[in-house]
Amino acid sequence: MSKSETPDYEVLLKEASFEIRKYKTFSIVEYEDENDPKMKSGFGSLFKYISDDNKEKEKISMTAPVIQQEDKGIQKMAFISPKKFEGKVPEPNNPKIKVKEFEEGIFAVVQYSGLSTDKKEKKLKKELEAWVLEKEFIKESDFMLAFYNAPFVLPMLRRNEIWLRVSHS
Repeated sequence: MSKSETPDYEVLLKEASFEIRKYKTFSIVEYEDENDPKMKSGFGSLFKYISDDNKEKEKISMTAPVIQQEDKGIQKMAFISPKKFEGKVPEPNNPKIKVKEFEEGIFAVVQYSGLSTDKKEKKLKKELEAWVLEKEFIKESDFMLAFYNAPFVLPMLRRNEIWLRVSHS
């Protein structure tokens, strides 16, 4: 498990590796560049931002998870802002990085360990979507990938999740 700060949530339902969670609104710092569809510069740009490449030249603690999402064909990557910056997140110097609010909501989540591969993600997305339908929730967003550990953490010790914003029917 990561020792980094994570957003608070309430577990509303848990079955095996699936959960329904309620998150309160929190701030994120998001990288988006339609000219970088594979996000080759995403993590590096965000890392520079938290290292002090922001208008306040503030060093910002690493948080977890790092969230990846595809929205209208564009890949996005986001760090969660530490709670101490709530309402006053340092402004990015890089125009491809924006401070945004991750809106409060209900999320269906599946947790898994190991390396996250396209094949594994596709299988788990299908399983999560089927579980959501079985529980009579309605899918409200695209899938989000949430990664909690640094790249050097051994695969069997990694915590990964797939999130899906849902509402109850």
